Amino acid sequence: MNNDSLRTGIEGDHALQNGRAVTTPSFDTLFDLLADSHRRYALYALVGAEDGLADVETLADEVAMWEARTGDATITEELREEIGEELRETHLPCLAEADIIEYDDRSDVARYWRQPTLEEYLEHTHYKEFPDE
Repeated sequence: MNNDSLRTGIEGDHALQNGRAVTTPSFDTLFDLLADSHRRYALYALVGAEDGLADVETLADEVAMWEARTGDATITEELREEIGEELRETHLPCLAEADIIEYDDRSDVARYWRQPTLEEYLEHTHYKEFPDE
C-alpha cells in the first residue's frame, strides 16, 4: 500500500492521491456504508488511527469495545472472533469496493484513505450514538 498511489480509469472511479481521497463517494454509498454499526465502529477506529492502518484483530477489538459501549454486547473472545470474521468477509471488502480503504486479505491489514465528507458524517453519527464522549 503506497501513500502516493493514484487509481484512475473509467469515469466515476475513485482516485487516491498522497494518502487522501481525491473524489467523494455518492451520498447513497456513504449512507449505505454508515448504515451498519460494525462498519461505522471500524471506521471510527480507522479514522482515529494515527496512520490510518489497522489489522483485523485490532479492528475486531475496537468494534467489540464500541458495541459494548452501546450495551448491546459483552466483550468475549467469541464476540471478537465473530466480529473479525464479519470484518474480513463483509465489511472491509465493502469499504474497499467503495475506495474508502485498501484491504489486504493476505496480511489482514486495512488502510483508511482520508475522506473529509465521510469523516463529517462519522462525527454526526458518533455524536448521536455516544453523546457523552
